[in-house]
Amino acid sequence: MPRMYISEAQTQARAMMNVVERMHPGALERLRSDSVAELDRWDELTVMLVEETPGADGCSVAGSYQPNPPTLVVTESKSYRRSKFTALHELGHHLQQTELDLGNTVFLHSDPGRFEEEACDAFAAQVLLPDVDLLHKINPRGPIAQDVVDLFTSSSSASREACCVWAARQLHGSGAVVLLDRSGTVLFAASKSFIPPAKGSDQSRTDLIAAALRNPGAGATRDNTHVLYRNGGTSDSVFGQARWFDDEYLVAILVTDNAAWTPLALPRPGTARSGGGRWWTCETCDDLFTITERCQLCKEPQCRNGHCGCDVARTTKNRVCPTCFLQLHHSRFDEGSAVCRDCA
Repeated sequence: MPRMYISEAQTQARAMMNVVERMHPGALERLRSDSVAELDRWDELTVMLVEETPGADGCSVAGSYQPNPPTLVVTESKSYRRSKFTALHELGHHLQQTELDLGNTVFLHSDPGRFEEEACDAFAAQVLLPDVDLLHKINPRGPIAQDVVDLFTSSSSASREACCVWAARQLHGSGAVVLLDRSGTVLFAASKSFIPPAKGSDQSRTDLIAAALRNPGAGATRDNTHVLYRNGGTSDSVFGQARWFDDEYLVAILVTDNAAWTPLALPRPGTARSGGGRWWTCETCDDLFTITERCQLCKEPQCRNGHCGCDVARTTKNRVCPTCFLQLHHSRFDEGSAVCRDCA
């Protein structure tokens, strides 16, 4: 789904880092080195490691946050770097659901759940990949696919997912940074004002990914490719570049304009192909859209802002405190209490 709160999520991530450093001085460096081990030492929460389940899906990472008692559920991935990213992402949920100022910021946004999720990704990426150490390593016009590979190779801590989030934030126009496996299936996508390919979708028939799959070890560049959506429709034509991390994983950068690897990259709107979807009105933001994506969890259509039935269900779990009049997650209330814990 496209990211709605790029700059706001970055600001929230920095505030989360300040909270961590205030509560546990020196923890950010330790989290960067070994987030799971560091979090396991914190008294206020529990880290639960679980086995990876094939096909499991949830938020942008393989994990979850359980508020009562505070528990970070982290999937033990084959990649320890990915587990570290997941642990930090779930720590982001804990911070935003337990720290008053952070929680209030979440509910100032039109889509609190969406904002919280984006801030978690931004927080994890900022801890693992500080901008001050990295911005000089990419072209001033933005990242190319090899930059993402080099970032992963040179970093001892950041996962491929974290590298994608960081690179997507540096795009100068609309686009997405996508992680795929060797079959061309999407494993993760970080986007900026662009509807990315869905997790689990097959992109092997698109011009860019098909060319990259034919060229293992090197990659491909195309000035006219697209994203394939689940209903058979496509995005507008985009500029794309793909490079291999190794024999197993591929990264692709897809942008509508401002491609860093070509001197002239102008947008080409109106080239999308319809998949025959019908019109739908979003219950969260009232967006009228043609159905191109359905959520893998609730199976409901996703609007252009990424809302689906999950957002509607999540909203029903929020409650308004009659004392502070804030709409808060149900975990902020003691059982049987009408007012939130902060006002009780």
